[in-house]
Amino acid sequence: MARELSSKFIEDLKEGGTLYPFLEFVRKDTSLDMQIRPDEVHIYYRGIALLIVRLRVGKYDMLFNQNYLTKSYEVDLPSVDNTLMDDPERWVEVFADLKTCIDVYLSCNEKTVYYCEEQVVVKDFLQTTMRENNYSAVAPRTDYHITDIDCQSSFSTGTIMRFDMLGLYLPTKAAAQIDPNPALAVFAMRFGSMNLTGPHGLMSFLEKLFKLVEGSHALEELATEVEKVFYQRKRLLLPGSMVGPKEGFTEIIRNKPHLVINLANLEPEGGQLGKLIRSNELQNVVRLLRDSMDVKFAHSRFMGYGIYRKCLYSLDEIAKFL
Repeated sequence: MARELSSKFIEDLKEGGTLYPFLEFVRKDTSLDMQIRPDEVHIYYRGIALLIVRLRVGKYDMLFNQNYLTKSYEVDLPSVDNTLMDDPERWVEVFADLKTCIDVYLSCNEKTVYYCEEQVVVKDFLQTTMRENNYSAVAPRTDYHITDIDCQSSFSTGTIMRFDMLGLYLPTKAAAQIDPNPALAVFAMRFGSMNLTGPHGLMSFLEKLFKLVEGSHALEELATEVEKVFYQRKRLLLPGSMVGPKEGFTEIIRNKPHLVINLANLEPEGGQLGKLIRSNELQNVVRLLRDSMDVKFAHSRFMGYGIYRKCLYSLDEIAKFL
């Protein structure tokens, strides 16, 4: 199923619609973001789905993951099973409590979160990156617009792939001097050396990505999907969505996609990072991916998570920073 909202869902989210209280609140609260899924919206807080709203057989389900409820901080949810709610205002009223639930959960489970399979600690920084590049004070000066975080896409080959972030390269005037062409942007983010290797490490993701794009039209399919999400976010006037042209991005299908690798908060002298960057395995998979994608590593412009084309480097270039 395509990762987009039906016309009914869009209309119900707009002003006067049944679900408008959710959209209105997300527009006002910059700690939240609304992510588009196949006839679902996920309202994210600190990279975690605070609430999932799903359209099923003409009715909406409201879902909150009760695993985030703790004995030290309990919340009276609007319904026992969280389903078939016709009163979004009741959920909006408990958003502050639900956010505290997630704060307490992350604080109480720091070690579990830090090493957990889903890398929740990374998800927190995915949303931080989205905020800084989409609707922070510096967003108009960055060169990438994030449309999705922690999302899953299906392809005609039957492959299902999970991505940290997806978006568009929308160059500012300065970036256009390096590369003037708008393009699909795929991001891989790893936070700290503990998330560099293993089944959810950088190499694992790059190998899966190469298998996905080799000899297929997966990148064209992904570009089309990202474009649809981009314009649905614009229709909903979500924070930061008023960028780019009003018409379709036909260029992003033609132009070579960007693969931007974000290695966040890694110590410069870390042996694990240097070993990975110089490894034959990484060299080989990056070389294979270069035929399909412009592979770059992001380097901070001083501190922060704003992504600038001028601060992207090849694998050989980034090795010189270590």
